[in-house]
Amino acid sequence: MRVLPPRMTRYLKLQYAIAAFVPLVIVTLSITGFVWAQKRVTVVVDGQCLHVETQAADVASLLHDAGVAVDGDDVVSPGLDSAVDDRMSVVVRHSVPVTIDLGSGPMKVDVVGETVADALVAAGVKPDSHPAVNPDVSTPLKAGMSISVPGVFVRLAQEEETTTPPVETHPDSSMPRGTKRVIATGSPGRVLRVYRMLVAGGVEGDPVLTKCCVLNTAEPRIIAVGTGESNTMTAAVNRTYVVGRPPKRGRKMRVEATGYSPLEPGLDYTTSTGARAQHGVIAVDPRVIPYGTHVWVPGYGYAVAADCGGAIKRNRIDLCFDTVAEAIQWGRRTVTIIILD
Repeated sequence: MRVLPPRMTRYLKLQYAIAAFVPLVIVTLSITGFVWAQKRVTVVVDGQCLHVETQAADVASLLHDAGVAVDGDDVVSPGLDSAVDDRMSVVVRHSVPVTIDLGSGPMKVDVVGETVADALVAAGVKPDSHPAVNPDVSTPLKAGMSISVPGVFVRLAQEEETTTPPVETHPDSSMPRGTKRVIATGSPGRVLRVYRMLVAGGVEGDPVLTKCCVLNTAEPRIIAVGTGESNTMTAAVNRTYVVGRPPKRGRKMRVEATGYSPLEPGLDYTTSTGARAQHGVIAVDPRVIPYGTHVWVPGYGYAVAADCGGAIKRNRIDLCFDTVAEAIQWGRRTVTIIILD
């Protein structure tokens, strides 16, 4: 028989000890990890307390593991998708199906409550206004029980309403900037609403909306808004805005000149010719100064007749300024303009 050296014997004993110790450590860690993952939760179901130890991640899983069934009419707090924490409390109140007869026929109601009074509140009836309720308002609720409320009936009313068509704006680069054009006028819609009201002792309760139907969908009013600079009158204005010396030739005209800005309330950049309202545009009476006429205004510069106005008659013109302050500073003046065309 071969005898191993003492050093080799000690080495083998160490290997056997490690081989036995490793599985023990794994088992211990598994057990302690399971214990650490356990959460202690109190579940209150219809007033009855349950103490549960769980590894569930959310309330829905917790209730499933605890054998507590819930449906859409039940109340669960916190919600079913809430995370489960250690030492938390979950409250479940099951709804009780009952039948309530309000004199116009039975009505099935799922009630989250404890007494007949709670069922009446769920049906929209004030418990203290009907002493003849059968059974009494203090009677505990039971699944499938019938409740009679004499002297009460339900009235339905419907109401048709017209809805305003929405407005949609679409940019159009083929139109001068600031101009607008109606593409579709739109049409109003029609909505039917049905209301339910309880009538008790001849007194009608508050209406409760029970149904809403769209009879006709409103068609939108569509407006094209110009974003381009293609208008020939706008191009003429852009070429004309040069402040310089008065021309040597042209026809002179004595006019009353006022100033305005598209930034004033109620105004915009739209003109009657489609040109953009800016410095270099003047409003005229087209019968006196035709559209497109180039003029020179002392203190203002060269301009193009590209707009009109209700108050602009005969020898009166309105000068466009880029800011309200400039228009106010100009005020009202009598000047001699030079017509170039």
